Amino acid sequence: MSAEGHLLVREYVDAALAFLAAHDLMRILPPVADAMQDPSRPVAAGGGWGDDWFPWKPIASTVTAADIAELEAAIGARFPALYVDFLCYRHFYELDAAAGVSFLMHDVKYWKAGLLHHYFYLPDPGTPTQQGFVMFAYDPELKSLCFDVNRPTPDGRDCAVVRVLDLYQDPAPTQLLYHSFFDLLVALRAAQRQRDTLSEQARAC
Repeated sequence: MSAEGHLLVREYVDAALAFLAAHDLMRILPPVADAMQDPSRPVAAGGGWGDDWFPWKPIASTVTAADIAELEAAIGARFPALYVDFLCYRHFYELDAAAGVSFLMHDVKYWKAGLLHHYFYLPDPGTPTQQGFVMFAYDPELKSLCFDVNRPTPDGRDCAVVRVLDLYQDPAPTQLLYHSFFDLLVALRAAQRQRDTLSEQARAC
């Protein structure tokens, strides 16, 4: 893994979490894992929406090499190296949806079961994962964003990112979004910087 990619993962995740914290958006309906509860902030009353919203905090990832090996064995493919770095950096309930990308929840307790559920919840033998499409996020229309492991980068350490247009077709129709996860992260950081610049300009007016 390149030092540039390693730094990019951390810059994106840290900026995403900082944005949520600055806007008091680190809140979720219960249950909240004990290690991710944030007692320094009050619970927000649900009001007319019902249940209260509990504050959470990101924590260092507990993901191990054995966890990654188990998931890769289940999907029959290797994750992009930078995605492994992403999973091994922080646990979170959500990140800011820069560039319209909402990563799957990565909580400390159920993250692995959650990923496996998204990979294999369709009973049909033609499920996208079996076609080489490994889900990791949603777009604003709740379409699945996936790694296309059938389209690796020349070095074999990354692969294309696609939008799956119809999960129930076999083969599933897709739209190419980025040639690699690295390219996606570059776009996400650019979207974060643009948003932050516009916010600073608005405050200055």
